[in-house]
Amino acid sequence: MDSDKKSFTERFSSKKSTFSGENVQSNVETAGNIPTKAIDPKKRSQADLIYLVKGVDNNRNAWYYVLVERLKVQMFLKALNDDIIHLENYGIILYSAYGDEPPEEITNKLKEEYGI
Repeated sequence: MDSDKKSFTERFSSKKSTFSGENVQSNVETAGNIPTKAIDPKKRSQADLIYLVKGVDNNRNAWYYVLVERLKVQMFLKALNDDIIHLENYGIILYSAYGDEPPEEITNKLKEEYGI
């Protein structure tokens, strides 16, 4: 079965993944990054729940911005140590792509939308 037709579990069950996650709120440099429009208070209150997760998908480096549900943060942080993690089980994947780092454009969108 070629990789396009394999299920998510089949693609990831046989390889060892390494994941790392960091809370985006704690890594923001504030100098010169003042948002130009008002930020929805609900979204601002969720800013500390956004994590940048880096890992390997299909033998390629990948990154994901995940908005983790507040009640699942501790389980999510523990799951980062596992070989396989299903990010969608812990919240919403806001942005993702292949590569080592997210582009500045995506990071700026998060800053504008969530005030991080």
